[in-house]
Amino acid sequence: MELKPGYKQTEVGEIPKDWNVLPLSVFADVKTGPFGSALHERDYVSDGTPIITVEHLGEQQVVHDNLPLVSDSDRDRLSSYILRTGDIVFSRVGSVDRNAIIRDSENGWLFSGRLLRVRVLRSDVHPTYLSCHFHSEPFKRRVRTVAVGQTMASLNTQLLKGVYAVLPTEPEQRAIATALSDVDALLAGLDRLIAKKRDLKQAAMQQLLTSETRLEGFDDEWTLRRLGDHVAFLSHGTNSRAELRPDGPVKYLHYGDIHACTLAMLEPSSLPSLPEEKAKGLDRLRDGDLVFADASEDLAGVSKSVEICSVGSTELVAGLHTIAARFDNDVLADGFKAYLQFCPVFASQLRRLAAGTKVYATNRSHIASVEMRLPSIDEQIAIAAVFHDMDTEIAALERRRAKTADLKQAMMQELLTGKTRLVEPQASDEQTDAASGNAKGHNWAINEAVVIATLVKHFGGEDYPLGRKRYTKLSYLLHRRVEQQAEGYLKKAAGPYNPQTKYGGPEKIAKQNGYITQHKGPKGHSGFIAADNIAQAEGYFEKWYGPEVIQWLEQFRYKKNDDLEVLATVDMAALELRASGKTVDVAAVKDVITSHPEWEAKLDRAAFSDENIAEAIKQSDALLGSEIAGGSHA
Repeated sequence: MELKPGYKQTEVGEIPKDWNVLPLSVFADVKTGPFGSALHERDYVSDGTPIITVEHLGEQQVVHDNLPLVSDSDRDRLSSYILRTGDIVFSRVGSVDRNAIIRDSENGWLFSGRLLRVRVLRSDVHPTYLSCHFHSEPFKRRVRTVAVGQTMASLNTQLLKGVYAVLPTEPEQRAIATALSDVDALLAGLDRLIAKKRDLKQAAMQQLLTSETRLEGFDDEWTLRRLGDHVAFLSHGTNSRAELRPDGPVKYLHYGDIHACTLAMLEPSSLPSLPEEKAKGLDRLRDGDLVFADASEDLAGVSKSVEICSVGSTELVAGLHTIAARFDNDVLADGFKAYLQFCPVFASQLRRLAAGTKVYATNRSHIASVEMRLPSIDEQIAIAAVFHDMDTEIAALERRRAKTADLKQAMMQELLTGKTRLVEPQASDEQTDAASGNAKGHNWAINEAVVIATLVKHFGGEDYPLGRKRYTKLSYLLHRRVEQQAEGYLKKAAGPYNPQTKYGGPEKIAKQNGYITQHKGPKGHSGFIAADNIAQAEGYFEKWYGPEVIQWLEQFRYKKNDDLEVLATVDMAALELRASGKTVDVAAVKDVITSHPEWEAKLDRAAFSDENIAEAIKQSDALLGSEIAGGSHA
């Protein structure tokens, strides 16, 4: 197969020519944790230095739950096994491709004998990039290939040292690590937001399902009911998973599907099917029926149930280890039944009656015997509506997280194989000279180096050098005005930010070419000022963009950084709204801002008042005016 231009064939496949393939032994030290009599479980103490074991290797990071601790004296005795920030630890046995990077919070901890530690020894290898690379499927496959053992895979230092790693140039390692870390930060933010929403829902259920808090308009006393007086139990099947089929006319609800369901309501469309002849004689479920799992491995799952919804013309039957209940609608309202399992009185009575040691069992009589106070049907409907809205919001966030996780996998596939490049190969002087005469002949990094340099010349000085935060906002506004887009910019805490500008080369190119230099002003302001070769950058800028762009930017000369952040943030939100065909107004912009974990705190600041957002929308509309010369320069 013919190689693509600029690529080469290596031990691990096709990669860019300016990348290297090296075994870990060339650039890293690999060490095994303490063996044998070095550390026993009896050495663990209640207060001391944590030890990371295989069980604590999470998704690229160390999980801090139930860490064993050793005394200070044992820590000193095991000093050669102390971890540093940037170390990466691998499982030595079992799932040998599992690994996690050591963060600042784990600096100084120890690692156990079931782990291998990788420590980078060269400055041109970026640990965060290496951690990303170690989680790519091609690298994990190479690790699994070298492992030994028939019943359980096993690694040692020599085996791991021999595994090949793909190493881009150091700037591109940083660019890749930054891009993937940005997605990790987004995932972590979504995880925090989902956890927060779940906590809010839990608090709401605790208050509304116990009458501790009442919704507006409801103050009647709740009525004591015995559930057995208001329920009919339906027949259920006893068929195992092995008897089910992917498709068929009769859907089958297995107790495992109930335990696996993350929502209180269940639609039958995704369930497996039971052959029609085996479903004869079984009651068909309908909307509003409540189906319990009659067995659970822990007490927390004893009351687990789902309310059936959206059945339509689908035939659905209850299956193995389930209890299907049809309650009187004048006692329990559709939608509210789903949350019966979360009522403390209901759950506690079932758990008190549950029998078993390894498995806890619930039966029809247990459910029928429950006595509890219930609100009126109207109040039940109102309470259910509150929970339904919360569930809908959480489900939307979970879908968004799943899509973001898929995006990260796609990015890893592109970035870690060199299929998509974040950093162009270093341009030669001849290429730079050629670019000066042809706007479409230069690459993105050179273009941005010229843009940064020109902004520094016009907006920076020895007393007040131009800082990265400010030039990032000015550069964003320039590209939005000229090219009508914000390609490469991410939603970061300080507003739109393109990490490639710092790590992808433009800032470095501008300094290397003598366009700009770092400077600290007399009043402590740090940033950049023009250097000796700035005239060359200005010449390129004028050919590519024309002088009108700088004149247009003059309107922002005396704007505060907060004002620029508001404008750039609101414009990026408006850009997203316009792309989806939505109206751009203050409420819609605020929805976009609050929907992003790194942006939601912005609205707590005075700078992001409704008045300032409205003014920024007007200025954003002005960015859509006729193009000023140039077009695309990527």
